[in-house]
Amino acid sequence: MNFPERLKQLREEKGISQRQLARDLNFSSAAVSLYESGQREPTLTALEKLAKYFNVSLDYLIGLTDKDNELPDFVKERLSKLETLESKDIKSQLKEIAKKLNDLADEL
Repeated sequence: MNFPERLKQLREEKGISQRQLARDLNFSSAAVSLYESGQREPTLTALEKLAKYFNVSLDYLIGLTDKDNELPDFVKERLSKLETLESKDIKSQLKEIAKKLNDLADEL
């Protein structure tokens, strides 16, 4: 999906008119109409306002991804590494607790 289609989709999902969107973001009604028809490219500032307004990523807004607010791959990889590290830390902590419980049981 390209930007004009995505903008129209997001606007319609929100249940607002082009005029209302223009009013909310301080755009002209003509600008919104031209964006949706693909006859005008928005500025970076306009794209940022639209993404914030609809609470979506710029990638989603301009059609680079079809998943709303999807994390970039490098972020996913780092999160995965962190989760692996955390799970290893938990495993070592659980082993230590188990050892202490066994020691206590032996003392009783």
